[in-house]
Amino acid sequence: MLNRVISNLDFSISKYQVLCKAISKSGYTSITLADYLKLDSDHKMRPYLIMRHDIDRNPERTLDIARLEYDNGIKATYYFRTSTASKGIMDKVASYGHEIGFHYETIDKMKGDVKSAIDLFKNELAQFRVYHPIVTACAHGNPLTKHDNKHIWKHCRLSEFKLIGEAFLSLDFARFAYFSDSGRTWRKSRSQKMHGKDDVGSIYDYLQPKDTDELVGIINAGTPGNICVLTHPERWCSKPTDYIKRYVLDLIFSAGKTGIHLFRTVSRNNI
Repeated sequence: MLNRVISNLDFSISKYQVLCKAISKSGYTSITLADYLKLDSDHKMRPYLIMRHDIDRNPERTLDIARLEYDNGIKATYYFRTSTASKGIMDKVASYGHEIGFHYETIDKMKGDVKSAIDLFKNELAQFRVYHPIVTACAHGNPLTKHDNKHIWKHCRLSEFKLIGEAFLSLDFARFAYFSDSGRTWRKSRSQKMHGKDDVGSIYDYLQPKDTDELVGIINAGTPGNICVLTHPERWCSKPTDYIKRYVLDLIFSAGKTGIHLFRTVSRNNI
């Protein structure tokens, strides 16, 4: 009984399957970030959908998502932090045809020291490349810090590390709609999605799906020229106990983000 209830709820693995089926039947071509960036300008004219995943916690949850996408002909990009970079899991995800990327947080780790952050980035990237040919990276956004990990690129270039792209910086969001499940919502909530860390501006920001079913409707309608969808696989659960635990954890995180947003808003207004 409880399993049936969970399967109908948003952010369940069953709901993710609904999303995957919609993508596979849509007019969008599923593509990894790396493959999209390698296209010439003429080939970029067709409608593409980039499915991106940030593996922040619980890397084992990644396997269900990766398999569902494979079964539906979807190729996605998975960004692993050093703390979630399990070789066995990354190997399995790559075996499904997905891209493995580097989810970096070196400026946070070095507390804003850019020179040390660049050195750490180089070393951590080299560790990833022992197992996989990493060609794109994506900044991790921690709402608890004042630092922006993307600021590393104000002091060096992607090409210096033989990278062809950065998930936030290398897409033209004048051509892409961007939907993120950060904060357990697809809407662009200011309290749940920090601009630049959890969200980016897009010409399609007027599209505000309240749940995954509405996101599926947008994909079916084919309104945006291109779409980028970000998910965190740890949020999409199959077991009732896991779902309830994650739901409670998301409530706690959401309350914390709201508090941080209010504090920073008040602080700015008092300056």
